[in-house]
This record gives sequence, C-alpha cells and structure tokens, in this order.
Amino acid sequence: MQRIFKIAPQPIILLLAVLAVFSCKKDNDDEGFPITNDLRVLKVNIGGDAVTSGLSDVSVAVQIELVFSHALNTTAFENALNISPSAEFSASYDDSGSFATISFDLPLQYETGYTLSLPKGAYGTNGEASLEDFSFTFTTRSFTAPNITLTSDVPGFFEGETITITAELSFPIFNDVTLDLVFSGTADNGVDYSASAPGMAIPAGSTVATVELAGLDDGEDEGSETINISIANLLNAVESQPQMLNLTLGDQPPPLEFKGAMSLKIGGTTTNGRAIHIRALQDIPDLSLYGIGIANNGGGTDGREIDFPATSAAAGDDILLVRDQDLAGLAAYFGDYFNDFEVVVETPDLNFNGDDPFELYKNATVIETYGDVELSGEGLEWEYTGSWAYKFNGFWEYGQVDCSANSTSLQDAACVYPFCAPLQLYGVMAILWDGSGTNGGKAVHIRANRSIADLGIYGLGTANNGGGTDGIEFNFPSMSVDEGGHLLVAREPATIAAYFGSCYNGYAQVFQSDAMNQNGDDAIELFQGADVIDTYGDANVDGTGQPWEYTGAWAYRISGVWAYGGIDCASGSTTTQASACPYGFCQ
Repeated sequence: MQRIFKIAPQPIILLLAVLAVFSCKKDNDDEGFPITNDLRVLKVNIGGDAVTSGLSDVSVAVQIELVFSHALNTTAFENALNISPSAEFSASYDDSGSFATISFDLPLQYETGYTLSLPKGAYGTNGEASLEDFSFTFTTRSFTAPNITLTSDVPGFFEGETITITAELSFPIFNDVTLDLVFSGTADNGVDYSASAPGMAIPAGSTVATVELAGLDDGEDEGSETINISIANLLNAVESQPQMLNLTLGDQPPPLEFKGAMSLKIGGTTTNGRAIHIRALQDIPDLSLYGIGIANNGGGTDGREIDFPATSAAAGDDILLVRDQDLAGLAAYFGDYFNDFEVVVETPDLNFNGDDPFELYKNATVIETYGDVELSGEGLEWEYTGSWAYKFNGFWEYGQVDCSANSTSLQDAACVYPFCAPLQLYGVMAILWDGSGTNGGKAVHIRANRSIADLGIYGLGTANNGGGTDGIEFNFPSMSVDEGGHLLVAREPATIAAYFGSCYNGYAQVFQSDAMNQNGDDAIELFQGADVIDTYGDANVDGTGQPWEYTGAWAYRISGVWAYGGIDCASGSTTTQASACPYGFCQ
C-alpha cells in the first residue's frame, strides 16, 4: 500500500508557531476578569435575586447576601462592615465562608435610604485584601397602612357571659397599631357590662388583638339592650369604611329565639310567602307568654301585636308563624320540609313586607329584635324582600333580594331557604388549572344548614362532560356535623390547604377522594340516599361556554345564589388571596 507524506518547509512551521504564541497572548489580555488574588464582592443578592446598588422599594425586613471571591475572616469582616443610618445587624455564613448573609435585628425604617459599606482592607481567611472600598445603597419601601376589621365571636351575649372583640389587620406591618374603642348604645359600660381594656394594641409583626366584654348582673329585668362599638384614634392602620359593631346584651338566655324570616314571591312577583321562623331553646309549657310585634316601615315599636297560642313546645322545636292566606302556598313550596316545623301558627296579622323589622316579646318585655325598629330595611343588609334571612350560630345570613321571584318550589328556586336544605352544595372548584387534568385544585365545598346526626346518608357524584349522572362516586362517612359546619371533599387536600392558607382551617372536616376528578365544565350532584337533592350545573350538558363553567376558577354561593370566578382567573396563582379572584370562603 502506498503511503504519501508531505513535510512543510521549515520557515512556514516557524511562522505558525509565532502566530500561535501571539494569539494565545492576545486571548489572555482580553479576559474580562484577569486572574487575581484580590478579595472582591462578586454579587449582592436579595430574595435570591442578584441586585445592583441603588435598589428601591426594599422590604424593611430585608436580608442581604454578599458573595465574596474568598472565604472571610468573619471577625475582621463584621468589625469593618457599616450600615448607615445605624442599624443593628448580625451575619451568618455558608459552609464555604464566602457567602455572608446580613440580617437586621429590628425592621428598618420605612422610606429611608441606607448604605452598606466595607472599606478596603484584609478580610480573607488567608489575609486576602480588597483594594477598593465597597458600597451598596438601597431605599426601603414607603409605608402602606393595612386595613383593620373589627369583629365579635358572637353577635350577642347575656349577663354573666363574656364576648371577645377582635381587631385584625389585612397584613402585618413592622409598626405597632393602636386604637381606642368607643362604646355607645342603650347598655352602659361599667354598669351593664365591662371591657377588659379601653383600646387595643397590635404589636409590630402581628395582625390580631382582642378585648373581652363581660355582661354584669345588675338584678334588673331590662330586656335586650344594645352595645355599639366603633374605632377612634387609629394609628398605623386604616378603616376601609367607618365601622360600627352592633351587639346585643340580654338579661338571661331566652327560651325562644328568632331563627328566620321570609317574604317570598312564589310563582310570580307578588309577595305571598310571609312567615317568621322561631326556635325553642328550652322546654316551654306555655307559648302564650310570648308574642310578636311588627315595626312597619321602621316607624318605631308598636308593642306586642300577635300572641302565640296556649300550647307547649320542646327544646329544639321549630315554630313557623305564617300569614294564614299564605299557608297553603308555603306548604306546597317547601314540600316535605314543611313537616319539619313542629309547631305552625296561622295568623291574619302577619302583615309585614320584606323591609320591616319585628320584635319578640316575653310578656311585655322585648327579648330579641330583628332589624332596627327605627329604620325601614329597604336597601339595608337585612332586607328580605322576595327573599329570606336565616340565623347560623347567632349570625344572620341574608338571601339576595327577590331571589325567590317566579320560583314555584324549592327545586327551581335560585336561593333555597337554608332550613329546607339540610346539606347543600356551597362551592365547586377547579383552581390552579394547568390543562393537564392532574392538578390538585379540584374540590367540592358543602355546608350543613342544619345539624345532621348521620352524614353517611349523603354522597357526591361528578357528571363528566355532560354525559348524565354517574350516580354516587363518593360516600360521606357515618358521623355527625353541626349546623353551619363547612365540609370539603378534595382530590389533594394538601394542595388546597397550601393554596387557601389560614381560611382552610374554617372547614369542620376535610375528606380526600379521587372521585373529585371534575374539570371546570362538569356538573356536580349531591345525593341523599339514591336521590339527587342538589345539583351544580346540568348533568346532561357539557359546561364549556355555559354561564356555570368554572375552568381554572370556582363557583360559590353568595346570599344563597351562585357566583362565579372568571374563567382561568386563578391560573398561575400560588394562593387564592393573591389570585385575580379570591375564593369567596377565604375573603
């Protein structure tokens, strides 16, 4: 086999060698960071991101990470590092000793310029020195005052009992929030009740403070009195609107209480479903001791106008006081649930409209009031025109005005009277939607509108893609649930817990079920035994493009009526509070 070799002339080889040496030298001279043993700050990080000097809108609880070219002599470094204006700080280091994290002992001042400086000097563990002064400047963000909300754990209490008043901020700040409480109403502070403090202080970094009110036994039979609480001298927070907390103080827990009110428009737009719902809290041998007064149009009390009959009631009995000419229509409208009222009282004198307050009497003493007898309820929260009001655990809930208009039964009502829906669908969600069908934001929210001894008679089913009912796919366990208890059935409870944050704790019970496989266009059915008692959407219709579609969002009952998040309004959010559409239960 022939092999051919070619040898270049010697001068050409020499020239190539010279060019190679020259080229290598040029490359070394062009290096952006020539090799050096000087100590340098390579990078400044805040929140994991590299930043440059002059940064603004920095948190007052900032941590600053300095990345050095060499491991540090920590004592020399900390003795030389300076922050101006002065702020106490501490430093921590990674295993290499070259990453120094600066943490401030107290929050910095809002809207203030700071300079972090390190003069040139020897701060490396092996004596490496910086040849230039280092300086990093930043400005903290301006102060934004949080909203403050005043609430009570119950809306009323009695002599000998206590009640907790809570002030809560919408987000924590690094200043103390202080306020004074202003007490007014027919009950006298120091005589009828006492407050544990005249005001509140919410420490920096916290969001809540409380005050206790104690009802005092004054030995007098005064009936129901009012306590009104407002805020004064508020510092470092704001009220989104002036607040007034309205509470009631009674002599003793009453044997009877208001449970509901209704002024329904059955089968049209004419009011023909007037009734007052009352519950017995104790055994009552003689109901005739009690009566009702109606303050029409908010014109003030007219005294006791309607007397109950001389009959008995047992603790827990539900009593319906109904206008006689509306009785048949209400009985047909409620169906089988009408029989759940142990006592039904007909009267021709129940002549209120849905904006009229009324009073509950024992003998001649008012023991409870619905609404304000000095005000017409039209346009107010407690108006129940064409609708209803219902009390859960002492707090009133109101149906949307005229939500009963044109409905002929509970089955076609836009807002079912809660007593007639012991267990009810309350929310449906397909949040955190990523299009994969495997997200963990699929859940169904249920509320117990009445105490239920055995939840095991109920179940859920998903009607996928409008293909009709698939029957029960999830059975609730045999357990009891109290009136007002919220339940959640979730595909991935941990995902929902992280997404909802603290409001997740509002659920009395959470159940895991892979049956929660709905997309945002699938109907949900609630079963009692084999019967469907509540449906979200239409089991025979694919919800895509329908008003009830909840893809990447949710549906939630507000004032008894379904409200909807916008399609994909929760996409990409990591918490519901930070989403474009926070879930109603978490607001």
